[in-house]
Amino acid sequence: MQDLNRQIRIKGVKYGAVLGVIILVLHLISYFLMVKVSTPLWITAFSPLIFTNIFPIVAAVFLCLRLRKKIGYHWDLRQAASGIFVMFLTSYFIFFFGFLLFSKVIEPATDINLQNKIESVKAAIRKGQGISMQHISEETKALRKDYNDRQNSGFWGFVQSFGIVVLLLFLASLIFGALFKNEPPVYVAADKKQ
Repeated sequence: MQDLNRQIRIKGVKYGAVLGVIILVLHLISYFLMVKVSTPLWITAFSPLIFTNIFPIVAAVFLCLRLRKKIGYHWDLRQAASGIFVMFLTSYFIFFFGFLLFSKVIEPATDINLQNKIESVKAAIRKGQGISMQHISEETKALRKDYNDRQNSGFWGFVQSFGIVVLLLFLASLIFGALFKNEPPVYVAADKKQ
């Protein structure tokens, strides 16, 4: 049993590395669709939803099924949740450090480019809804203030956000574990008197 738990965690790290690379690539595709490529407004608005939420969940489901298959199809809730948590945590670290490397070394203006694009897309959507320019300007100022507050949160803000991410990953692994658990069948010996 202890060997199976260890095997689940080791395979969780391997599949987590794959999931982390997938999520990183999807985020980069979303970034380039939003900022670097001239796309219609609806593609710019919906690409983060599709590439940073829907596709990673589909990839996580596929990799959870592969992980369960690799360990022999049978695991209880605790084993499933721990293996999936290891997979999610590994994928988060790979994505975090990969995107940090991208945003600091390859494309240092990533944050500013994203912020400007979000502001312009939101303003275009609100303008299409018939909202006054004064109201749009106030919303843009509020977006900038929120962005600056997040940027200036410092070390404790980072620690707090990391703690929240780990908690959310744990909750997601419990949900995925409940969905993908597959307890081994229990055999009951037949009563001889019957």
